[in-house]
Amino acid sequence: MSNTNLVRPSRDGDQFHYLWAARRCLKLLTTDGGLVAVSIEGPSLGEQPEAEPIEAGEELIDIAEYFDSEDIDQARLVRYMQLKHSTLHANAPWTASGLEKTIKGFAKRFAELQKAHAQAELVKKLEFWFVTNRPISSNFVEAVADAAANTTPRHPDELAKLEKFTELAGGKLAVFCKLLHFEDRQDGYWDQRNVLFQEVSGYLPDADVDAPTQLKELVTRRALSEGEQNPTITKIDVLRALKTDESLLFPANCLVGDISNAVSREQGTEIINQIVGATSPVIVHASGGVGKSVFATRIGKGLPDGSVCILYDCFGNGQYRGATGYRHRHKDALVQIANELAARGLCHPLIPTIHADASAYVRAFVYRLNQAVQVLRSFEPNALLCVVVDAADNAQMAAEEIGEARSFARDLIRASIPNGVRLVFLCRTHRQYLLDPPIAAQSIELRSFSRNETAAFLRKIFPDANEHDVDEFHLLSSHNPRVQALALSQKLPLQEVLRLLGPNPTSVEDTIANLLSNAIAKLKDASGSIEKERVEKICAGMAALRPLIPIPILSAISGVEPEAIKSFAYDIGRPLLVTGETIQFLDEPAETWFRDKFKPTAQGLAGFITSMKPLASGSAYVASILPQLMLEAGQFSDLVDLALSSSALPEANALERRDVELQRLQFALKAGLRSQRYLEATKLALKAGGETAGDDRQRKLLQENTDLVSDFIELDLIQDIISRRTFGAGWIGSHHAYEAALLSGRKELMGEARSRLRMAHEWLQNWSRLTPDEREKESVSDQDIVELTFAHLNIHGPASAIENLGRWKPREISYRVGRLVIRRLIDHGRWSDIDEIAGIAENNLCLTLAIVVELREVHKTPPDQATQRILRQLSKVRIKVNSRGGWDNGEAALDAVTAVVEAALKRGLCTHSDAAAILARYLPAEPPRGLASRFSKTRFPLLRAYCLQAALEGKPIELIDIAHAELKQEIEKNNEHATSRDLREFEEDIGALLPWHKLWASVLLGQVKKKDVKDEIEKTHDASVKAERNRYREAPHGLDGRSDHPRGAQEAG
Repeated sequence: MSNTNLVRPSRDGDQFHYLWAARRCLKLLTTDGGLVAVSIEGPSLGEQPEAEPIEAGEELIDIAEYFDSEDIDQARLVRYMQLKHSTLHANAPWTASGLEKTIKGFAKRFAELQKAHAQAELVKKLEFWFVTNRPISSNFVEAVADAAANTTPRHPDELAKLEKFTELAGGKLAVFCKLLHFEDRQDGYWDQRNVLFQEVSGYLPDADVDAPTQLKELVTRRALSEGEQNPTITKIDVLRALKTDESLLFPANCLVGDISNAVSREQGTEIINQIVGATSPVIVHASGGVGKSVFATRIGKGLPDGSVCILYDCFGNGQYRGATGYRHRHKDALVQIANELAARGLCHPLIPTIHADASAYVRAFVYRLNQAVQVLRSFEPNALLCVVVDAADNAQMAAEEIGEARSFARDLIRASIPNGVRLVFLCRTHRQYLLDPPIAAQSIELRSFSRNETAAFLRKIFPDANEHDVDEFHLLSSHNPRVQALALSQKLPLQEVLRLLGPNPTSVEDTIANLLSNAIAKLKDASGSIEKERVEKICAGMAALRPLIPIPILSAISGVEPEAIKSFAYDIGRPLLVTGETIQFLDEPAETWFRDKFKPTAQGLAGFITSMKPLASGSAYVASILPQLMLEAGQFSDLVDLALSSSALPEANALERRDVELQRLQFALKAGLRSQRYLEATKLALKAGGETAGDDRQRKLLQENTDLVSDFIELDLIQDIISRRTFGAGWIGSHHAYEAALLSGRKELMGEARSRLRMAHEWLQNWSRLTPDEREKESVSDQDIVELTFAHLNIHGPASAIENLGRWKPREISYRVGRLVIRRLIDHGRWSDIDEIAGIAENNLCLTLAIVVELREVHKTPPDQATQRILRQLSKVRIKVNSRGGWDNGEAALDAVTAVVEAALKRGLCTHSDAAAILARYLPAEPPRGLASRFSKTRFPLLRAYCLQAALEGKPIELIDIAHAELKQEIEKNNEHATSRDLREFEEDIGALLPWHKLWASVLLGQVKKKDVKDEIEKTHDASVKAERNRYREAPHGLDGRSDHPRGAQEAG
């Protein structure tokens, strides 16, 4: 065998190792199992944060898995794993001697860990795994099992070897052996169980096809020398490698709650058996309220051993019709399901891209199903992969509502599915046709409660209910679980519940109608005589408009007060959810009933649209919903005219107007293309192109002013901005910081803001672990930190904001970012927040300086206690604050110190001599050359500080006092016939500015009486003009383009 061929098996083992570890890392994507970190080639460096790492046995650890925490004391489970893969000897069994090194190393590590941690806790959380594609001697495996059970050994010789390897016996050996786990090759499926292979045809373009390679590369880098200081892989590492984030991988999480104490359905086993035996898609249908969603959560419990069931929720608590909560699209549904499988390590992730159509998504999804079922069946030959789609009919309804022909459900039900996969769709009986099922599809009805099921449900609430109560409850509720649940939710005595249902049997529709009737009666009682037409307008609005429906819009449509509408919703109860100033359906039967009962017909919709149009100028929500309503009403020509004319758009806010207009044009353009009206589509495309050109500028404007956006833009448009991933900066995950800041400005969205902030910090923590070169490529800007700090302030309060800001290094960041944050707070008039920050920022000198500087800009000062504290600090420490970088970076420090002195003098907190001493500490020993340069940034703060110091000391100050050494010599020579250009510029520029700074200092110290201010200004003006003789430049150069004239006159006024 050649030397090349000798090393090939070793390389095969390395590659298999990396592929195997990459698949294990996929489990980091879900929080269900608690896996938080995977360490490659050794244990995590965070195992013992307060102690030296344990080296014993670390050379055996190919990967270590940590659950709940990397800290071994905080972890729920720590799993050390060694992989041995062989190409040449795949069928040769491992003997005891071959495992000696592994067993010895694991035993030594366990012994060392026991010295640092309590054994009782360790045995609950430690596992030592040996994973191989070769079989392991059954005698040795049985010897380990006997030792773990501390029973009579079947193989004494093997036990003796085990005792020798571990240097343990009896009970101690039993404890260790219970932690050992062997996973070897017992059949021909080892490769399928442990590694996912890739065929390019089963992947989407862009990041999706590259994902498997990037995952393996991530593991490879951790295994090499560059991973020595950072061997662990976290969820964010995986997302970074995949070039995506959680919101894209999991765009439509299941919101169907798992009711632990739900009544067991008698029909359940029968239906599940039919699903198991099916050879084609299964449709489980029922009328409203029978319990389809609850049954959907139970299907997985009845499948064969080793099976996996994924439940996809098309209803999403009623948000499936909202633009921010679509669940019917292929890029939402199929991506969500596939990535739930990937997070279990069953297949590769499915990463969405704008360059894939519906058929490409279906093809890539089916490929993932094939990967997943092969893995499952490599463990259990009879295992099934079951995909359950709840409320599939709602998905198709949502698609048609916005002019799309097919939802994912229609395409999936007709796809060619691998053996071992079961597709189950749940829908209303009368809506099965919406799924366009193939002839071979199997249709199964889920029936209402039997009497026994009713009895079980009733007695969960009323344990003492007798047989007559059960009979009456069963009859009056029409055996319907939802009717029963609504009745019992009233929390009335049993007899009152029965009276509420009676005297005739009640359907779901009857129950909701009764609830609505009662709510309407209360509404009339509270609001006086309300015409039936007004109430029906409220109901029509709820039926026709997409969630989340603004209550003020319903009020405007109906003429009923917003508070009365809220009470109306509260009286109906669970089917409706009021959040802040919005309302939505939380219950599918209720939404269906409202839409069937109150949604305007195509003809009636025209009148409804007419009544809505006048509201569009004042509401971005109404303006954005009009195109959808007009398309439903068949008003395509009117929709085109509306889009081209730019009418019925929000008038109060230019940002909302542009955003809604662009959405409207895109909606109308898609509708035109689908209906093959190419002339209109061409006109729309031309106008859309012009509007799109300005979209990037608007996005930048929004991103730079998230605080204003949250104040001035409507709630639904904010959510739409977030859903479209409008923001982003230089590092992966940065959009979470901007979204957190935006969302935190609205109380209704505070929960989501908190989640975004947490995700932003997870990404930043991961960023901090990158190499310096990698961090340089993904730089974090001051503006990014501003957004994080502002989000902390809004969500958690000033203390949290200060703590977060103080973590950034160097400390000058606190000054630069602090100024921007305080400037925002000033703009919003949040003076109490500024005072609180100033009061508790004791250890952050740079932040306190930032507060003083920004307050000076609006002629305010911080609380006296904060000013006194910083004065003491400045007297002891020479600070360095670099706000802009460059050769004259002392400008920021001097400017900040001067601002503190000004504040102290205004509040009478220091003497003139103390103030002058502090300025002297920070002023240069000799006037710098930069003062004379027109390009200098130090001119303004130096002139300000020099003039204030002179005024405090009662000394006059002239040009010669602030000239650098060479200019001073030239001034002293007083040669009128040979003046240098530098001196002429100095005398003209500084000579024109100096009088104004002197006046400012005099005014600040109260040396100019109010009645004399006008005269002093005139004198100063004359002196300044006199100095500007022979000027050949337009104007004196100030700091950052602003005037160098101080605000003394303004302050005096």
